[in-house]
Amino acid sequence: MPGLDLDLLRTFVSVSEHRDVTTAAQALGVTQPAVTRKLRRLELVLETRLFDRSRRPMALTSSGLLLKSRAPGLIDEANNLIADIRTLHREGRGNLCIGMPDSLSEIMGAEIVSVLTGLARKIELRSGTSPWLESAFHSGKLDLAVDSPPFRATRSACTRILFNDPIMIAVPGSWRDRPITECVETENFVAYSNNSKFGMKCAAAMRQLGVRGEARFALDSTQSLLRFVQAGYGWTITSALCLLQSPKALRELRIQPCPDTSPRTLYLLHNSKDTTEIAEPIARSCRSVFRQLLAAPWKRLSRQLADELRRSNPDADQFAD
Repeated sequence: MPGLDLDLLRTFVSVSEHRDVTTAAQALGVTQPAVTRKLRRLELVLETRLFDRSRRPMALTSSGLLLKSRAPGLIDEANNLIADIRTLHREGRGNLCIGMPDSLSEIMGAEIVSVLTGLARKIELRSGTSPWLESAFHSGKLDLAVDSPPFRATRSACTRILFNDPIMIAVPGSWRDRPITECVETENFVAYSNNSKFGMKCAAAMRQLGVRGEARFALDSTQSLLRFVQAGYGWTITSALCLLQSPKALRELRIQPCPDTSPRTLYLLHNSKDTTEIAEPIARSCRSVFRQLLAAPWKRLSRQLADELRRSNPDADQFAD
C-alpha cells in the first residue's frame, strides 16, 4: 500500500477549503480532472471516502474531517523539513549555473529561477543554442543544462526528461485566403540556421514535407525569423514554445501542427557525480512551472498552442516525478 503523497494532501486541503473541485483546481493552477484523479487516489490510499459528493457544496465525511484537522500540520512539517535540508545543502553550494535555449529562457526562465532559489546562494541562468549548451555543460561552464537530443555519450552525463515541444508551421496572416499547404508548396521558406540542433530538426521537417530547394532566408533568432514571416517574406517551421516567445508576431500569423513530425523533447542534462542529488528536484520544478504556465498564461496567449502543447504532453497535469 503506497504512503501519503504531499501533493495529494495539498489537493485535499484545497478542495476541503473551497468545497468545490473546479474552484480548487483554479486555485491550484491545474485542471478539474487532475484534481478529481488525485482525490480518488488519496481515497484509495486511505481506503475510505473523504467527501459526500451527493451534497452541494461537497461535505466532508468523518474521515475527511479528521484528515482536514491534521493534514495542514503534516504539510507544514514536511515543508519545514525541506527548508532545513535546503539550508543545510545551500551552505555547501555557492553558485548554481543553469543553461537553457533562448526561447525557453524568455518564456519561463524567470519562473524556473524563482522556484530554484532555495538550492544555492546564487542561481545563474545562461541562454544560448545547441550545440553550445551541451558543449558548455561538458566543459564545466554550466552545472546543468536544458537541451534536446542528440546528446554526446559520456559516462558522467545523465538526462531527465522535462516536456515535449510540438513542431509548428507558421505563415503570414496576410495569406489568410490561401491554404497553408499551398503556401508551403509555392512560397519562400524562412529557416533557422543549420548551426543549431533545432535548426537541423526544422530542416529535416521541411524535407519530410517534400519541399524542394534551399531556404531563401536563414536566421539564428526566433524573433527575427518570425518578423520575417510576419512581414510576408515566406513561411517557416518552428515550435509552440518558440511561437510563445513572440506574442506580437503570433497575433499576425496563421499556424498549424507540422504533419508527421515528432516534437522536440527537452531534457535536463546533469552530471551524475555532482548534481544527482538536486537534479530530480530541479526537473520537478521545471515541470511544475511548465504546468502552471500552460494552465493560464500560455492559454491566454494562444489557446491553439496551449492545446497543441497539452496534446504533446498528455501527462502535463500529473508528470511522473
